This record gives sequence, C-alpha cells and structure tokens, in this order.
Amino acid sequence: MLAVNGGKPVISEGTVAPWPYVTEEDREAVSNAIDKAVPWHWPMDPVTELEEAWAEFIGMPHVLAANSGTAALHMAISAAGVEPGDEVIVPSDTFLASASCVLQANAIPVFVDTDYETFNIDPAKVAEHITDRTRAIVAVDLNGLPADYAQLREIADRHGLTLIEDAAQSHGAFYQGKPAGALADMSGASLNGSKCLSALGEGGLFATWDADQHRLARRVLMFGEEIPHQGRDYNARIMGWNYRIDVLAAAFTRSQLRRLEHMSQVRQANGAALSKILSDLPGVRPPAVPDDRTHVYFFYPLLVQPEDLEIDDLPVESFRDAVEQAVKAEGLGIMRWQHQPVPAQTLFQEMRGYGRGCPWSCGHARPGHSYDPQRYPVASEICRRRLVLGQSFSSLGPPNDLQTMRAFADVFHKVLVEERDELITLARAQHARQG
Repeated sequence: MLAVNGGKPVISEGTVAPWPYVTEEDREAVSNAIDKAVPWHWPMDPVTELEEAWAEFIGMPHVLAANSGTAALHMAISAAGVEPGDEVIVPSDTFLASASCVLQANAIPVFVDTDYETFNIDPAKVAEHITDRTRAIVAVDLNGLPADYAQLREIADRHGLTLIEDAAQSHGAFYQGKPAGALADMSGASLNGSKCLSALGEGGLFATWDADQHRLARRVLMFGEEIPHQGRDYNARIMGWNYRIDVLAAAFTRSQLRRLEHMSQVRQANGAALSKILSDLPGVRPPAVPDDRTHVYFFYPLLVQPEDLEIDDLPVESFRDAVEQAVKAEGLGIMRWQHQPVPAQTLFQEMRGYGRGCPWSCGHARPGHSYDPQRYPVASEICRRRLVLGQSFSSLGPPNDLQTMRAFADVFHKVLVEERDELITLARAQHARQG
C-alpha cells in the first residue's frame, strides 16, 4: 500500500542527510574568520582567500566574491558593456536571475527555447533571435549540467557577442575537460546555501579572463569606485550596488571549496547510479548526460511520462501531481521547479519592469517586444512534466551515498511498479479535483 494511503513509507525520517554537508573544518573556518574581521576592514582576508582559491580551481585569473549569484550576473552584464536598449539572449527555462540581471542594466532579455534532452538553451535556436541590438548571450548550466559551449562559442564569435556563463547550479562540473565557471568570457555563480558550493547563507562569484572586465565589475561590486585595494577616493564613476560578500559566508565557502572535487565525484556517482535504475522504470525519464560533460545534480530532474503506462485519458498534470504526492509520502523530498518558462511570468507578461514599463518603454529599446509563452513550446512542456530531487531536501551530495540512491530508487519502484494501480487511482482523484 502506498504511504499516502496509510502504508509504511520506504524512507524513514533521518535517512537522507540534508545539504550542505557541514564539517568541523567548516565551523573552525567561520570561527577563525570572526577573529580576522576585527577590527573591520575591506577586503577581509577570507574574502581575498576565496577569490584566489576559486580563480585557481577554475583556472580563470580574475575573480570577485559577491553577496549573491544574482549580483555576480549583474556584474557580468555590466562588465560586458550592456547598455540601455541593448538585447541579451537568455534561456526561457531557468531561474529569474538569469534574465533579471539584464533588466538591471536597463536592457532587454530575449528568450530562446530549450533543448529537450539537456534542459539547457538550444544552440540551434539562438541565431534566429540575434539582432543588431544583441550584445551578449547568457548560457545557464541548468540542474548541474553545462550547456553546449562549443556551439554557443561559435555563434557568439560569429556575431561578435560576449558569452556569459550562469554557473549557479554547476560548481564542480566539467565540459570537454574544462571546469564550470570558466566556460565563457565571464561567469556568475551563486553560493546560496543550497548550491553545490555553499556559503550556508548567500554569496556569489564573478570570474573573467579580462582585466578590464574585472575592473568594471568591481565598480559595480563597490559603489562605482575604482580600486578599493589602493585606498578610496570616494569618487563614483558609475552606479555601484554594494554587492560585497559577508566575511563569514566567504570563510564557509572557502572551506567547502577544499572538498568540492570530492563532493562533485560523489554527486556524479550517485546520479549515475540512480539513473541506471530509473531508466528501466516506466512513467519517468531520468536526466541525460552527453559524453562530453559531467553532471553534478544540483537538481536531479525527472520528466513524468504517463504514456509509458498507456494511460491515455489522464492529463499529464494530474499524473505529475499524483507522483509528487506519492513520492513525498514515501519519505523522499520531491517538488516542482519553475512552473512556467520565465517569459511567462507576470514580470514579462505585464512588462511593468521597474516602473512605467522600463526598460521596454524607456526610449532606447527598439519597439515591438513581447513575450508570448507559445514561442517556447519545449520549455513549456518541460515545466509541465518536471519534478526534481536534489537541492537541500533530497541531496545527491555526500554524505548520501549509493545506498541512499537505492532507497531513492526503491521509492520510485514502489510508486510506479508495485503500487501502480493505487497511483493511477490517486491520479484520477487528482484529475477529478482539478475539474
């Protein structure tokens, strides 16, 4: 019997370890940072140490630690020279910050549909959205899988565009032997507590190959001032946003970074083991991993496929909700993520922006922009079918191991195979309630 109907759950409370995985070394690092922070000064040693360590880890020479991944992306957009009225290509299926960073520059996000296999931006659809206003492409390594940078690089170079990597979910992943965070001209990465590289609270990392871009990004990080390391002249050159990272967050992240390689290997092994089992189960599609890259499973995305069970009269949405309800009841954290493509969100449908319709109505943008959700059919279909494991509630990171993954798989086997009739009954009840 399914646990949702009164049966015994497969996974008992406390079986799955939460994320982030905190060690005594992490606690000691934070404690030491408290001592180093008195008297107050900037930049503090733990911040500089984190920047240097991330630069070494990804092999990119210029790094700035920020207070969020959103801030790091805004810094990248500004450093790319994006100005009011310019256009920036972004994926339609991502977190809002991948697009809102463009609005922060008074520029226009132009959305591109998704590749159904990888969940990342579809390179084959990028060129058709490029205009004489396009200045940059933001590629997102969604779920923990790098985008196809070989194709995106060719497109960016052909059109003279800056390529920016949103590596918020992919710390520790690789594409063609190169680490995430160093796959484009610049990158922005989140250190939100749930991320594969965690600040426990909030944080971000900006990285670039170019010293001038680093200087411009640092202006945004500070208050528009030039060089905080050489004494302040209190002369703002541009708008700055005080994006400085908290020193304790920096220290925690630096400690976690020492174990990132090992933690990423655990994630890859756990994800591969889970996919091997789930690929034989009807009703869900596990994530694909192309041969030229690795996946670190910040999210482990599943697409529900009721067609596999020959349920022709049951909407996908009802089946998805029933699977979510049943899996949760068995003790495994699962949820929907991004209920609709970003351009379908109210911000873009109503185009109010940050007031009076800006940036679309500010006079610099070309007229005629609109965001019809029907232009993104693949992203819409993914959002309709997607459920995710991972993040903090069902982490694929350590100390969770292959035994934990077998427990995850046991849940799906029970829900989709052993108690399939109950699941279908539950789905039909969901459909009836939804009208």
